[in-house]
Amino acid sequence: MSLCIKLQFSWCPPNCNPQTPTLNKTSPSSKVTLPSSQFIQKHNGLFTKWRNSQEPTTVNQTCQQPQIQPLIDLLRDIGEKGSSKELKALHSYTLKSNFRDNELLVLYNHVIHAYFKCSDLCSAHNLFYQMSHRKNVFSWTVMISGSTESGYFLDGVRFFCEMQMHGIAPDEFVYSAVTQSCIHMNYGELGRMVHAQIVVSGFSSHVVVSTSLLNMYAKIGNIKDSCKVFNTMIEHNQVSWNAMISGLTTNGLHLASFDLLGNMSKQGLSPNLYTLISVSKAVGKLGDLSKAKEVHNHACELGIESKVSMGTALIDMYSKCGALSDARLIFDQNFTNCGVNTPWNAMISGYSQYGFSKKAFKLYNKMHENDIKSDLYTYCSIFNAIADLKNLKHLKEVHGMVLKGGCDLAVLSVNNAIADAYSKCGSLEDVRNIFDRMEERDIVSWTTLLTAYSQCNEGEQALEVFYQMREEGFLPNEFTFSNVLVSCASLCLLEHGRQVHGLSFKSHLDTQKCVESALVDMYSKCGSIYEAEKVFNKILNPDVVSWTAIILGYALHGLVSNALNHFTNMEKMGIKPNAVTFLCILFACSHGGMVEEGLHYFQLMEIKYGLVPELEHYACVVDLLGRVGRLDDALEFIAHLPIEPNEIIWQTLLAACRVHGNVELGEVAANKIHSIKPEYSAPYVLLSNTYMAKGSLKDGLNVRTVMKDRGVKKEPGFSWISVRGRVHKFYSGDKKHPQMEDIYMKLKELREKIKAMGYKPDFRYVSQHVD
Repeated sequence: MSLCIKLQFSWCPPNCNPQTPTLNKTSPSSKVTLPSSQFIQKHNGLFTKWRNSQEPTTVNQTCQQPQIQPLIDLLRDIGEKGSSKELKALHSYTLKSNFRDNELLVLYNHVIHAYFKCSDLCSAHNLFYQMSHRKNVFSWTVMISGSTESGYFLDGVRFFCEMQMHGIAPDEFVYSAVTQSCIHMNYGELGRMVHAQIVVSGFSSHVVVSTSLLNMYAKIGNIKDSCKVFNTMIEHNQVSWNAMISGLTTNGLHLASFDLLGNMSKQGLSPNLYTLISVSKAVGKLGDLSKAKEVHNHACELGIESKVSMGTALIDMYSKCGALSDARLIFDQNFTNCGVNTPWNAMISGYSQYGFSKKAFKLYNKMHENDIKSDLYTYCSIFNAIADLKNLKHLKEVHGMVLKGGCDLAVLSVNNAIADAYSKCGSLEDVRNIFDRMEERDIVSWTTLLTAYSQCNEGEQALEVFYQMREEGFLPNEFTFSNVLVSCASLCLLEHGRQVHGLSFKSHLDTQKCVESALVDMYSKCGSIYEAEKVFNKILNPDVVSWTAIILGYALHGLVSNALNHFTNMEKMGIKPNAVTFLCILFACSHGGMVEEGLHYFQLMEIKYGLVPELEHYACVVDLLGRVGRLDDALEFIAHLPIEPNEIIWQTLLAACRVHGNVELGEVAANKIHSIKPEYSAPYVLLSNTYMAKGSLKDGLNVRTVMKDRGVKKEPGFSWISVRGRVHKFYSGDKKHPQMEDIYMKLKELREKIKAMGYKPDFRYVSQHVD
């Protein structure tokens, strides 16, 4: 009774006016009226079975008792179909039949259960309260489980209390039902109170009740008590083992889950489909291929490998263990002709997660050719694959399929995946369109839009999205913070960056690895290497991204020795540098004029760490040699590259030729760029300035004339400044700013002052068109 007092129980039936038949017993002389012929036709199998058991079809109820089992079967059938109208018709019929009280009680219990199945809670409640004193323990069980299954979890507990107030003692099925209510309410204290009552009532040794308890504790996150219940059970059956294994998996104790499978076998119990599905999830999280093989062997021994649910679980498990060939083998042997999409989804997801995006897209096309329906899981995986491929054409094709399927405007996760894919493909306009069309948005939607602006160097818009998101009540997550910090870094907005840092601190997200690395990067690029160091020194167990961020920060500030020392410390800590780390080291050596050291690290990259240099690394080496005037060595290095040099590599050489006045080699580099990217303006400007720096004004002007004749336009340079939280952007020759006159007056004043001080501008190292 203490449980009922704790809940302060007060229950009233719902305030509704359903069309529920009333419990008025017909008189002994009344006749049976069968349901309509249309109703009979819909359920002719079960109803005919029941009808044939009655002789004749219209009888005096005082003479014969109807049989109820076929009617119960019919009630179950209607409940599964969810037809409330047909259920009411059958309910009305039961009221007019001559059933004994005990039979009528059984039928009413099944009618109530069918009403819950039809989501007609008002009718279920009304019939239950009309039954008055004729309720039994099964009646209360139906109300508890029906309320819980319908989402009214507290009502389930209230019925549990009310039945005891009426003097009816719970049985094992009642206790199992009420533990489900506790699970859905996620109310640990209530669960412990139910547990205490189970112990007092002597049901703790019952295997069904104990299994329900351990399942309850596991699902509310109290795995310790779940294990206690399991370990104190006198008897274990397959269901209790499965519940414990599933609980361990759900609570992240993956190794314990796998070990329990072995213990189960030692106790003489064979695993079944549900056991192996739970264990396969645990092994997938562990990423242990040898354990995956054991699970697979169990499935083969039971002959369930080809079952869709088991096969899908095996494919997912092998994929997460990195054994995609094993996953594909299971798929090819069992599911190539399967009309269900779950095995296809698992295989596509596996390919997508491990970067085999082309294979994922190929399998998706095959799935489409086989007329297998895609769902939101298919679309989310394939959009991730397309995002990795950065193929805008494929993206638009699949997006069109989603629109035709009506999924685009309805499913938030699909919308987010589409927006992210457009972002990765560089189509900012499409990202914005998807976002604006969303009927519902979450933090992922906002973060995707913000990230898209940030990655497309639209930092100002990214900041606007961040502030708008917060105004609408969305709390940033760690990915939101890391991306808005990238925007602050790109705009060199130190004060904005500090404000975002403060917000992340208040949100307790400043210690997330991605936020810490972004903070180091932001402070470095905003000119505060001291604050970058301060953040880095507070990081516990910095990863390769954090180390790379501080190394780049030192490189940007010309602190080359600090950068190299941190690289050495990183190696001592056992952190393996990645390709970006070496890019930062090469950048540091280049700007510090440390040619031999730079070449050493370039060789170390492939020899020691097995990292294949990319075009950016080759461009850094060209810059390393070009800065100290070793232009011939740079040209020879380019000539021996294992891949075709792109325009960036040749532009790097051309810029070095501009600095060192090597016109001949500059012409070679410029011609190479023209052949690769004729619409690119940088080589024209660099070559023109190279000629002019050497005193060849005519040649310099000729290059500009050619540039103009070919319709090549130089993207105008711009600068910006943040004043009182607003970013002001200025283009070369800008006439659109509202304070234009004041700005140009101040600029004229500054020029006059610096000239009076004897300053003369040096244009030798300017790589853009300067009039």
